[in-house]
Amino acid sequence: MKRLVTVTIFLATLSACAVDPQAAAERRANLIAKVFSNPADRQGLYLVFPFEKKGLYSSMLITHFEGEVSRAEVLKRVSRYCSNLGASWLTGQAKIASDIDTSPRTLPDGSVKATSGARYDCTEV
Repeated sequence: MKRLVTVTIFLATLSACAVDPQAAAERRANLIAKVFSNPADRQGLYLVFPFEKKGLYSSMLITHFEGEVSRAEVLKRVSRYCSNLGASWLTGQAKIASDIDTSPRTLPDGSVKATSGARYDCTEV
């Protein structure tokens, strides 16, 4: 009996840790909105994860849906973001610092889409 209670508690705890796909999608959307305030700049993005450098978020990991937005367009969006930072040590442009492999992502509705990603950096003077 004691073992059954222990296993039940363990399974209940484990199921509480399961990721809710809809909640995860909402967290990703909120993070994207914090970086790209213009809704048009959010189109086709799956994940935006900014990294801080010298007090600014001048580097970010971005994963986008291949069929919805091109890497060149994402680079333009990041360049606009960089130019709006207004830091004297930045040029206002962006570059692709490293590529991330293409991978399939399962969406909250169960569909699967191909994504591609890269780390983008605002270029320094």
